[in-house]
Amino acid sequence: MLYSPFLITLTLLTLLTASVRAQQSGPVVATPQRPPVTEQDRTEAQKFVAEHHPELASLLSQLQKSRPAEFERALRELVPQTQAIQRSKERSPARYESQLAAWKVDSQIRVLMARWSRKQDPETETKVRELIAHRQQLRREQTQAEKQRLTEQLQKIDEQLQNLDQPETQRIQAEWEQLSRRATTVAKQAAKQKTTPTTTKSTTTKSPTAKQNSTKDPAAAAQP
Repeated sequence: MLYSPFLITLTLLTLLTASVRAQQSGPVVATPQRPPVTEQDRTEAQKFVAEHHPELASLLSQLQKSRPAEFERALRELVPQTQAIQRSKERSPARYESQLAAWKVDSQIRVLMARWSRKQDPETETKVRELIAHRQQLRREQTQAEKQRLTEQLQKIDEQLQNLDQPETQRIQAEWEQLSRRATTVAKQAAKQKTTPTTTKSTTTKSPTAKQNSTKDPAAAAQP
């Protein structure tokens, strides 16, 4: 499908100004300088977009041909977004699915809003409203998951405080027992490693006397 330059430009603008970070509440902080985008970064970002939002991939492809400079700006915005989502895939698969779903909805909204700004038709508005409802539900699920994670962390901290509230002599004794067991285990392992090479050497190395006898001339050895 071919898109007009006007729609491509609008999509670019919404892509650059409506990131997920801007939609979250919180204080405004300075954005650190991003590293240069490598060729591998470009390839992986385009592959990610093609897999999860083909319509945006088509827009970017046309933008690359018609306005290369703006295409580079769009990629610089997309690369950190896609990289953050891919990193979460290894660290937390459940969180990855949630972040990916949120990115797809955000991306679809941006493309549709660019289309709606040119032709304010009710059908596009209805689609956007449905996506907004979906996005809000995703945000609620993400917030609930974050709350659960923080609750579990607080429980662990409470357990640590309970241990520290025990009598001092009991805490010292418990830690001393851990340290002494660890030190004893390490000492035994070191002693075992030290004695093992010596034993092997004594069973395989000839004694100096035996070595000397084995090198004597056979004729000399036959003399009385």
